[in-house]
Amino acid sequence: MLGRHDPQMDLADAVLWTGKIDPRPLVEKGSFHDRFAAVRATVLRDEDFEHWFDAEQGRRSIPPSVVAGAFLLALREGCSDREAEQRMRYDLRWKWALGLGLNDHGCDHSSLCVFRGRLLAHEEEGRLFREIVSRAVKAGLLTKRAVQVMDSSPMLGAAAVQDTYKLIRTALHKLVKGHKRELPAELMPRLKRYLQTGKADIDWEDAEARRLELQRLVADAELALKELPAEKDKPAASAARALLERVAGQDVEADGEGGVKIREGVAKDRVISTVDPEMRHGHKSSAGRWDGYKKHVSEDPDTELITAVEVSAANVGDGQVAIKLLEQQAEAGLEPAEVVADQQYAAGELREQAQSHGEGTSLVTKAAALPNDGYLHKSEFEIDLEAGTVTCPAGEVAHFAGRFRPGHSTEAVFAAVTCGRCPFAIACVRTSGQGRTISIHPYEHQLQAAAERRQRPDFPALMAKRPAVERKQAHLNRKGASRSRYFGLQKTRLQLFWSATVVNIERLMAIGQAVSSPGVAGTAPA
Repeated sequence: MLGRHDPQMDLADAVLWTGKIDPRPLVEKGSFHDRFAAVRATVLRDEDFEHWFDAEQGRRSIPPSVVAGAFLLALREGCSDREAEQRMRYDLRWKWALGLGLNDHGCDHSSLCVFRGRLLAHEEEGRLFREIVSRAVKAGLLTKRAVQVMDSSPMLGAAAVQDTYKLIRTALHKLVKGHKRELPAELMPRLKRYLQTGKADIDWEDAEARRLELQRLVADAELALKELPAEKDKPAASAARALLERVAGQDVEADGEGGVKIREGVAKDRVISTVDPEMRHGHKSSAGRWDGYKKHVSEDPDTELITAVEVSAANVGDGQVAIKLLEQQAEAGLEPAEVVADQQYAAGELREQAQSHGEGTSLVTKAAALPNDGYLHKSEFEIDLEAGTVTCPAGEVAHFAGRFRPGHSTEAVFAAVTCGRCPFAIACVRTSGQGRTISIHPYEHQLQAAAERRQRPDFPALMAKRPAVERKQAHLNRKGASRSRYFGLQKTRLQLFWSATVVNIERLMAIGQAVSSPGVAGTAPA
């Protein structure tokens, strides 16, 4: 049954909180905890979680609003679940913020884990975040067609990165342990070592010993995959089999002598941990690498409120997540006219998708750096999509090979004789005796529109808004979003949604806006 928070205090609490013993306030007036207490009752309502509980059976639960509030405070202050439990017991600021009496211990640390599990089970990990954004839209704080800024940043994973030997051995452990009871007797002598975790007892400084261990691991993986039954009706067993198939082959290749060796380079979409198989290597540049996930954020630069967040594996391109952010905004009632972003969002196909989304959104980015190779770039040519022609700097005209259709590429080829007599040929045609070829991008119309947007007078001022989202990423990092606290994309996504909720609540407090439902005033403990 649903347990509800009771704001009624006993005599001792009332005397203490109202300052009858000591006139100095026990919780600093105007502090985050004080302001959180004022809005808590309307931001976190027990009835919002009523559908989780049976209306007539069972014991009354701990009020969900208390658990949710403790989770928000824990993210804000970097607390573990156990430390959050201690703060609810002994920290007067937390008691005031959560509306707890002196003898009210809030909840056990395990209740926080159960609460997150229920959020995931009901697919409500982002509900509170979206509700606050929706309230800001309804209150007129966020404008439907206003400019938004979008960016991504690293989010480190919670699991350790494993080498090839560890990956294969732990994946074997997962599969063999799951078949322990039905493990064939003839396989037991060979596979029993995988019933335990830990490194093989070899001299790891000996290259030959490492080579032999690799042969053994790969051979045992192939044997286990062949002989152990595939249990498609058991998700855990199927996941263990798929994981072993993945890691047993991603880092090795034939050595030409009937065995295998470590492959040079890094496999595409490489699994880096069997503890959290959804983690990936990420790169912001050729020199900088991180391991884990990537958080994507969209922000309103005027109010500095986060309007959408999403998590992806670290190796996923920013543009692949942009439409998900726009969909989140649409659910809250936002359809930004323009989104300011970096070159990761400049692809023509993404621009096309954004334009066709809702009322249409234009992506505004800086121009890509042109290659400094001494040849005339495509941008020096005038492309007329309606006429199907390309005019070169010398005034010569070439026609498209076929009619331009969005989503389909074509090209325009200048005649070799025309280019041969052109004074610009040495800086235009790479192969002597041929004419210049201009490729027409499948979304050339979007690229032209983007180039035209950069020529408008307000473009510099628009791009000056982009650093706002970078500051917001730093703010998120300070509120628990720099590193995942949990294993798996789904739980990491939950963490980011709730960290973004904390950041938005703080921002609303800073600009003096209510975060309660329309027409409902927030109240502090009475």
